[in-house]
Amino acid sequence: MAFKKDTPVIVAAIDFGTAYSGIAFQFKHEFEKDPTKISAPQTWNGGKQNLISYKTPTCLLLDNNEESSSFGYEAEDKYADLSMDEKHTDWYFFRRFKMRLHEREGLTKSSKLEDASGKKMKAIVVFSKSIECLMKVLMEMLDRQGVPVKPTEIHWVLTVPAIWDDPSKQFMREAAVMAGIKSDQLDIALEPEAAALYCQYLPLDRFVDKEDEVRFGALPPGSTYMVVDLGGGTADMTVHQKTKGNQLKEVAKASGGPWGGTAVENEFLGTLEDIIGKDAMEVFRKQYIYDYFDLLREFETVKRKISMKTEDKLTIKKPVALDNVCEGNSFKEMLEKSKYSPDIVVHLDKLRLSPDFVRKLFKHVTDKIVKHMEVILSSCENVTVILLVGGMSESVFVQDIIRSRFHGKNGVKVITPEEAGLSVLKGAVIFGRSPDVIETRILRYTYGISVTPEFDPEEHPEEKKIEIAGNFHCRDVFSAFIRVNTPVEIGHSVTECVSTLTPFQPAILLQVFSSSDTEPKFTTDPGCLKIGELAVFIPNPSAEQRPVIVVFKFGYTELQVLAFEARTMIPFVTSLKMNE
Repeated sequence: MAFKKDTPVIVAAIDFGTAYSGIAFQFKHEFEKDPTKISAPQTWNGGKQNLISYKTPTCLLLDNNEESSSFGYEAEDKYADLSMDEKHTDWYFFRRFKMRLHEREGLTKSSKLEDASGKKMKAIVVFSKSIECLMKVLMEMLDRQGVPVKPTEIHWVLTVPAIWDDPSKQFMREAAVMAGIKSDQLDIALEPEAAALYCQYLPLDRFVDKEDEVRFGALPPGSTYMVVDLGGGTADMTVHQKTKGNQLKEVAKASGGPWGGTAVENEFLGTLEDIIGKDAMEVFRKQYIYDYFDLLREFETVKRKISMKTEDKLTIKKPVALDNVCEGNSFKEMLEKSKYSPDIVVHLDKLRLSPDFVRKLFKHVTDKIVKHMEVILSSCENVTVILLVGGMSESVFVQDIIRSRFHGKNGVKVITPEEAGLSVLKGAVIFGRSPDVIETRILRYTYGISVTPEFDPEEHPEEKKIEIAGNFHCRDVFSAFIRVNTPVEIGHSVTECVSTLTPFQPAILLQVFSSSDTEPKFTTDPGCLKIGELAVFIPNPSAEQRPVIVVFKFGYTELQVLAFEARTMIPFVTSLKMNE
């Protein structure tokens, strides 16, 4: 396995999740002795429920000057305290905002996010402040350990779902740079790849299903396995094949959907909304914030306890506020009138949930996960192992469901590491020292640029006709240079030749697009998305036409672009600017 020659003193990773986020780090000497010896803070504490966790909720609290106040459980508790004193409206509170980047349209530099009370702030500020808070926690940990570290001695890794598009990855990079990380000291790691990399090093006794005798790292070259990364927001799946030298080749492009742990939580909240009504639920969420957070933490313990074998009812504390918002009726009275009364019972200050009811909440999500896994496996031959990682895969019920459907079928074994929820985070640390572990990836999109060829009335629609320098051209034509589902090795290059059009032109601007279609015709077609604007700066502009070679490099976790003067091959400065 190839590693960086100039490996940094410390590699630090930030797993910025939809529901939970975490940080981890490792010194160079620790990696050389034991790659799995990776440090992560154990101080995140989940309030009254005492949910000791290696991760903390993805929640950010900012004051009225948009300055960082707190992150995670601390942010939740402080915002709840402020709400009881009716001071919370002067603060900004953002919770679980990462899913906005899952949308194909994504976020731009000017996009705004709405906080819990409806106030808006630039999304990139919210993301960068969150990253800044996590960086601060790491630096404080190192300081407590008496480790003097210079910023130049830390290489950072930021995790993103493999199913994200290029603008979303670029957005996260720009947010990290705003937070104080230098771009050349930052890698973007794809979550399922990072998890698989970590599991390569784990011995058999650090997997949940030890009796299956599958040591993931000992799979021979040619073995094909599926990574199912079940996080808070998304289910992220891909298929890899091991090659010689323990490199990995992607044989099925990353795919998935919004089927993470928060989807189960949303099913539960939807049940409460059915019982008390949408308006009452909104009042509960906005005016009884402390009770709302407590309820979510209580339900988190239920999610961790349920299994296929659970027979006893599960108990959580009933917030008093549920009675306050029911307008003349008690929550118990409204529950008893609903279709949920056999499954949810009020006993004093407790809610008793039947195990079948909780399993149904999960199955709304797990059915989609299983169906998607079946589609992938039907198109991939010789898959022998399914590796379950991510926080939601720590659920015994989720493990039970997936094992019952796939384990032992056609020789497939389902395995789960003991630290499934930390496998992405810890794998990202290892990725920081070996970013070239994936030697081949499958393109998720067709890539191209917007061009304006001469107008052809037989091929081009009249509404796209424009006049340039006395000649008619067609605007918005998608000129594809590489297509979806193409396998590309790291550094795979595609060359485009462009030229200045006017005398003394200082730069060439190219609009770069991606499309989910194989043969997109126009950049305005459905499924097309502008990645950004590529600027190639022309040194010493002259009156003559300047031909330029633009090289797009694929196979990395991010698209890379270079440009050269065609005659001399002197490199030009380029900048791929994200959408405003």
